[in-house]
Amino acid sequence: MAVTLKAVELLGAAALVFNLAGCARYDNQGGQAKADTDAVKAAITADEKKWSDEFQAKPRSLGALVAHYAPDATFVAPGLKPTRGINDIRKAYEEGLKDSNFNLTFAADKVEVAGAGDIAVAEGRFTETYTDPATKQVKSVPGSFLTVYKKQSDGSWKAIQDWAVADPTG
Repeated sequence: MAVTLKAVELLGAAALVFNLAGCARYDNQGGQAKADTDAVKAAITADEKKWSDEFQAKPRSLGALVAHYAPDATFVAPGLKPTRGINDIRKAYEEGLKDSNFNLTFAADKVEVAGAGDIAVAEGRFTETYTDPATKQVKSVPGSFLTVYKKQSDGSWKAIQDWAVADPTG
């Protein structure tokens, strides 16, 4: 049931983002220069690769991992309550990194960019490995994610919404 509710929330967030992206495309028809969406897709793809690689680094840098988020970002992941704001996201990451078995790999299957070039959405797959606190056994959980990026005033891209949903178990 929890996975189903999270899936509905994820789909709702995706619908909102794509609706906003559609509005941005419509508004951009007024003679303004169209954003280079291919360049944005490449930047987001490169950033996601870097972010995933940072999870593989030893030792991991908590600062580098949370630097991918905007200050007011929201982070939702399996087993966690929604986390809002960079300080709370930092605490959630810090807690996860205490587990010596914790690992996360992910890659976007698709990146969509709003016509105005200021919002992008990445969707893809992840695998999280961790120690189950109840059984003390190492578990590996696959799932799907949706990350909404916003172009910052310095030209960088930061995650403003980062949602992950574990695959339903058999």
